[in-house]
Amino acid sequence: MRWAGLWLACLFITGTAHAFERIEAARSDWNAGAQPAGGWTAVTLPDSWTSRWPGFDGVVWYRLRWSEPADPAGLRPKGLMASHFNMAGAVYLNGSLIGGDSDLVEPLSRAWNLPRYWVLDAPLLRPGANELLVRVSGLAAYQPGLGAVTLGEPELVRATYRRATLVHRSLPLLGIGLTLVMGVLYGMLWLMRRSERSYGWFSLFCLLWVAYSYNYVALGTWPFDSTEAFQRANHIAMLASIGCFLMFALHFCQLAGAGLRWILLLSSGAGIAALMLAPSAIQVQVRNHTVLATLLLYVGGCVVILRHAFRSRQLEAAVLAAFLVIPLMAGVHDTLVFLEYLPGNRYYATLSSSATLLGISFVLTWRMVKDMRLAEHFNAELKQRVEEATRRLADGLSRQHAAELVQTRLTERLSLVRDLHDGLGMTLSSHIHSLGNRPDSDDGALWALREVNDDLRLIIESSAFDDTEELAERLLPLRHRSTRLLEAADIECRWRFAGLQSCRLGGKRDLDFLRVLQEALANVIKHSGATRVDVAIEAAGGQLALSVRDNGRGVAPDAASRQSSGMGLKNMEARAARLGGRLAVHSNDSGTTLELHCPIDATVSP
Repeated sequence: MRWAGLWLACLFITGTAHAFERIEAARSDWNAGAQPAGGWTAVTLPDSWTSRWPGFDGVVWYRLRWSEPADPAGLRPKGLMASHFNMAGAVYLNGSLIGGDSDLVEPLSRAWNLPRYWVLDAPLLRPGANELLVRVSGLAAYQPGLGAVTLGEPELVRATYRRATLVHRSLPLLGIGLTLVMGVLYGMLWLMRRSERSYGWFSLFCLLWVAYSYNYVALGTWPFDSTEAFQRANHIAMLASIGCFLMFALHFCQLAGAGLRWILLLSSGAGIAALMLAPSAIQVQVRNHTVLATLLLYVGGCVVILRHAFRSRQLEAAVLAAFLVIPLMAGVHDTLVFLEYLPGNRYYATLSSSATLLGISFVLTWRMVKDMRLAEHFNAELKQRVEEATRRLADGLSRQHAAELVQTRLTERLSLVRDLHDGLGMTLSSHIHSLGNRPDSDDGALWALREVNDDLRLIIESSAFDDTEELAERLLPLRHRSTRLLEAADIECRWRFAGLQSCRLGGKRDLDFLRVLQEALANVIKHSGATRVDVAIEAAGGQLALSVRDNGRGVAPDAASRQSSGMGLKNMEARAARLGGRLAVHSNDSGTTLELHCPIDATVSP
């Protein structure tokens, strides 16, 4: 797009470079009726005087001089074309007015996008020296200056003028008409189908874009009384229009969450308020920032659509993304020209916006056609949905039945726990209490009853607990009872837990794990002769590790062999196998270590 602008500029300048001997400019005041006597400086066209006279609002006279050769047959007519005056201007040939705008003071005529053409002939055109004066009235905030001026054969210059008029007048008018039609059409479709919010946002985008595009064809500041007010309204329309485009993109891509919509609306509202309320002294800075914000909004909308096209692989999204490439380049180009990072005064947003509008119109129409096809196959789709609903209902009933079975089993288990607690548990407690109060009681029998009672309590607790309960909570009762028994045997016990906060094994696996720990501590009390035992339980990396280390006398190899055939160790090995883990016993003169490693989540046979 930048190269297209440079090509047009070179086309206009070609005639100027060969036709004029000298081009000069000088400043003047608003009410000047004639060119200034001094202060002339050489310039090239097209020219914007902000770089030469920053902040200057007023009139600048441009003086273009050339010589016409004397011809006995008479002077041949010349074609003269000026690409634009920014904002308004008047043209004088050898002191005579040949054309210009009606308003050369505020509110200025808007001739910045209006090419002009004249045929120069005698008596105004003279043999020898000729002078063309162009009076330009402009404001520093809006790139004031004179565009390219072409002088040459009338037919050649007229052809250039027609091309320029087509590009800068006819096509923008056609685009505005097309945009207005689409805005009204899709607005009516949205009124009939309110659920299609993308239609509504597209309609609003079109209508606001028409208001913005009026800037390209307006010849005055109507309905405003100053250039500044017109420009404020124009930038507000631009910002609001691009905000609607982004809202359309979000709805089209089904990303329009409530929070995102509010952020966008508040951001656009803040920009509009800044444009409306900013004092004239800082209007240029506010305007430049809002132009950049508008470009970012537009780029954001394009990125949303491009991302959706890439991820969804939908034809309509891919077509819309392709239609957005040229308008995106034009938007970047126009922003750089507006901020004077690129030379020239040519903007392509209005011309390229037709591609955006046609692309959006295509995809919305495509979606409408798809909806109509879906309506034609409504019965088949309805049948499929009914079958799907039936299947989901059956699945839901199946899950409900499974949940009821689980609840029934849990109820039966709790009932069994209550029976054990209230029946066998109470009987054992009564006997233990009776034996404990008798002076001639058998200590061995009392010990046996207490162990049976502890085992029963462990079974009751493991059965009554919820499968979602953490292992650390189930260890607490066993830790309390075991510590009490170890201390009674003059054995110091040290416990260390790590990573058990979210560790769960389930009721039956919990019981096997607790049984292994209980049996290991019972062996320490009965066989080790130790004075200290260290118990470490750690969960990490999906594994649960148990270590019971004592400082007892250890087990001789032959004794270890005999013990391995005992019921205690065999039971622990069987429980370790049900846990899906492995059990290891290491013994030497400094003590015995029992280790168990098992996965936390495992499916093993009972």
